[in-house]
Amino acid sequence: MELTFQILKYILTAIVILTLYKNLYTVIGFFCRARKFEETDRQHTYGIVICARNEEKVIGNLIDSIRAQNYPQAKLTVFVVADNCDDNTALIAKEKGAVVFERHDLTKCRKGYALGFGFERIREKYGIESFDGYMIFDADNLLHPDYVKEMNKAFDTGEYAVVTGYRNTKNFSSNFISGGYGIHFYFSTLGYHRPRQRLHTSTHVAGTGYTIRSEWLKDGWKWFCLTEDTQFTYHVVANGGTIGYCEAAEFFDEQPTRVGTVLKQRLRWAKGRLYAFFAYAPKMIAGLFKKKTHKWACYDMFFYAFPYGLASALVSIASAIASVVVLLVAGDKAAAGAEVLSLLKGYGMSVLGFWFGNVCIGAIIVIRERKNIVCGKGKQVLYVLLYPWFDLVDVPISLVSLFMHVTWRKIKHDDTTQIGDLMTKREELGAPRGKEEPSESAPQEEETSEK
Repeated sequence: MELTFQILKYILTAIVILTLYKNLYTVIGFFCRARKFEETDRQHTYGIVICARNEEKVIGNLIDSIRAQNYPQAKLTVFVVADNCDDNTALIAKEKGAVVFERHDLTKCRKGYALGFGFERIREKYGIESFDGYMIFDADNLLHPDYVKEMNKAFDTGEYAVVTGYRNTKNFSSNFISGGYGIHFYFSTLGYHRPRQRLHTSTHVAGTGYTIRSEWLKDGWKWFCLTEDTQFTYHVVANGGTIGYCEAAEFFDEQPTRVGTVLKQRLRWAKGRLYAFFAYAPKMIAGLFKKKTHKWACYDMFFYAFPYGLASALVSIASAIASVVVLLVAGDKAAAGAEVLSLLKGYGMSVLGFWFGNVCIGAIIVIRERKNIVCGKGKQVLYVLLYPWFDLVDVPISLVSLFMHVTWRKIKHDDTTQIGDLMTKREELGAPRGKEEPSESAPQEEETSEK
């Protein structure tokens, strides 16, 4: 038994070494500017697909922010999949000019199934290739007025199968829970999206705010697990596609503010990502040896998906139990008791070290992304000090998810903030987003936006 645990520890140590490159990602993300895409005269057509279940409080604000885009409305068609709704979501969406597909199937209640249904209706009524690309949003999102214009620049390069945008938080200041989520997603920018973009490799999509080239959907939407975004990411990378990142394409997302919602959502994340990893890990490994795949992207995505937090926890717990059992079997109860105390002390010190380290990381993130955070400085400091809770709960939640049957449950959205409110609030708190970073491309005359 001791030998088994030693081998497992060596494996985990090897994984740590193999993932040291992520530290370089963080350095690049902190010090480097995001790529600025050049202006283009080509204005592509987009289908904007929104899945909504009982979202009457927020769906109208999202569609209003789409109608306010600095991009020709004739090039945009909004599709709303009203998924098992029993409120006014479908009615409001229709009044706002969206094409609404109503779905009623309580046996398959997930966003993946709703997307599958929506794309099948689009195929029947329009044809998938009637649009150059498809933008995926959740009903609680809001779009910066230049979102589509900026996304179109990245899409027009033809380099990417998928392009994801800059995920901001519309309710960062609500409490430490929404603040923790906000810092987490800012870290995704600093530690993953931005450095991968600068190194010309593939990033990942996370839930919403991304654009898919239509040819990747010629067979419809086929990803239905609890975390369909993760599953779709692995599919694209394993099949030679690149997921790009356009930081200038900013959208806002509502984050949870209640402990119950956190537990419900994070259980789904843990279970879904675990499933996606085991389903696609062999394909990621196989991609390392294929000619038509991006080998570094396959390597990177394998370790992005690897559940090493869960693996470390399992090995640590099993090793501790084995040590105590061996002492008890030997009849040395005093030594077993001392071992338990020593282990508890060690775990306590590990938690303190983890907390301090994550506070430092949170501070770095907030300093780097401060121009984008719609929140006062005092709350930012408080949320940084409390930020480690976000990653700390991953261990118990991941362990619980192994033994629970997890089903998709709706996350309640009730923040009715409008995009104009966010823009005004940010200007009141500091410089508007992006003004401190001049474009890397040659100066060009500003285009006259069409409405």
